[in-house]
Amino acid sequence: MTGKASDRRVQRTKQALHEALTALILEKRYDKITVQDIIDRANVGRSTFYAHFLDKEDLLVKGFSLFSEQLDAHIKTAADEGEKEEQLFHSLFFFRHFRHAYLQRHLHQAMLEGGGASVLLEAVRHHLQEDIQNHLRQLFPDGKSVAIPLPVITNFLAGALLSVSRWWLDEEWPYSPEEMNTMFQQLALTGVEKLLNSE
Repeated sequence: MTGKASDRRVQRTKQALHEALTALILEKRYDKITVQDIIDRANVGRSTFYAHFLDKEDLLVKGFSLFSEQLDAHIKTAADEGEKEEQLFHSLFFFRHFRHAYLQRHLHQAMLEGGGASVLLEAVRHHLQEDIQNHLRQLFPDGKSVAIPLPVITNFLAGALLSVSRWWLDEEWPYSPEEMNTMFQQLALTGVEKLLNSE
């Protein structure tokens, strides 16, 4: 098997496992789902599962990276067409988060009600911190002096975004993803924009 064919096979296997876990979460409590349930649903061997993931929590967390990869590709395409990176970060990054959260709202609700609240929140927190920091590193060149360290900015934005998103879920989505994106940017990004524009 060639390298590309092998890579495609691995990606299909991972996708099948992610889809199996998602389907199971919507059917039964997360804390009752076993790895055996997942591999049976995905029709994947146990050794294959453990070749890619440590456990079901690892599978869940890494599922968020698929969304990150899609977002990165979307931003890169727009950047190639001439839009500035910081504009893309503001206009697309947080909107994509709110839109993704809204589209997956039934899954998130099932996780919170099915004994998986702490796992879900930790997965989202890890995903957001990693994603935000990666994008901030592109916005702040290595030679640029920043008054506030990037890890502090990252944790502030990730924490605020997670808190607002949890409230949005608890209140059963009173605002659209577009409205949430606009309000979040107005509240949270003023300081980041000042740092970006500082000498």
